Amino acid sequence: MINRLCFLCFALFLHAITSFAQQFPDKVNAKDSSRYIYRFLSGDTLLYEAISRDSILIDKQPALLRDRIERFLLSCDSVDKQDRMYLSQRLIDVSITEYSGISQIIDRKAHEWLNKKISLIIDSTGKRHGFGSPDSINSLLSPGSAFQPIMLQSLGTGYHLINSGWIVEDTIDTPECGIPAPMIKFLSSMRARAEYDTLNITCSRFESTVSGQGTYQTQTISGQTLRTTGIIAGYSRMAMSTALHVPIHFFGTNENKTTMYVNTPKGTLEQKAKHYVTTNVTLKKMVSARGIFTVSGTLKSTKPEKSKKKNRKRK
Repeated sequence: MINRLCFLCFALFLHAITSFAQQFPDKVNAKDSSRYIYRFLSGDTLLYEAISRDSILIDKQPALLRDRIERFLLSCDSVDKQDRMYLSQRLIDVSITEYSGISQIIDRKAHEWLNKKISLIIDSTGKRHGFGSPDSINSLLSPGSAFQPIMLQSLGTGYHLINSGWIVEDTIDTPECGIPAPMIKFLSSMRARAEYDTLNITCSRFESTVSGQGTYQTQTISGQTLRTTGIIAGYSRMAMSTALHVPIHFFGTNENKTTMYVNTPKGTLEQKAKHYVTTNVTLKKMVSARGIFTVSGTLKSTKPEKSKKKNRKRK
């Protein structure tokens, strides 16, 4: 009951923010619209770079600040007859710098999430139909923790007039954040934005404001049950290629209020914290049957061009 009330309060808070913003709305363009879809082909491999900053507050301790640079591969293993895309993701490189107060700066080039492969099944609207991990026995969290901003978010359906809004609501599992997969129930207020060109790429854009609740549960080495709940308030912007229908750039920021529960022989212990996280994810390279793409260039075909026969006039 309390969880439902918290979720309702955040939904009302989101509505209040949206209503205030609509006092000075951008005029809806009735002559222009966008359709937001994902389109990955079997064999597609995309290299992304994520630059992130975390600020973690626990009780009255100095804030733990963490800067992260991550590179991960997103691959499409197959596409079924219902056009659902079977994706896999793997972190291949990470650099973490963290410090707290006047403590010494710690640099790390390793993380337990490195080279761990996860998989998920989505359709063109981003709706999730399944997930998994070959290493599902071990409990692990990604460098961004359980409730970080999600790039492959639900998009809704249909065409949307520029500057118009729509609502997406769902409950999803997020294996890209941890094993076992955290579960998030959310409500997202979406808004279509005008297309723009960058780096020779025409991109469709949208913004979203998210409120939700998350749960992550696992067991410690000693067998104790560890459960973390989170109240999530977030904002994100996405730019997607209109030709390829893949994310080119994603910006997301979340404020997460978390509570960790640990069952012990003496009862349940609670630890509250706040986690502020901001991330920028950029496509660096894409290898596909559609071509080879890099952010500094244009789409180049991987297929050899057919030789053109010249017609010679007979004398």
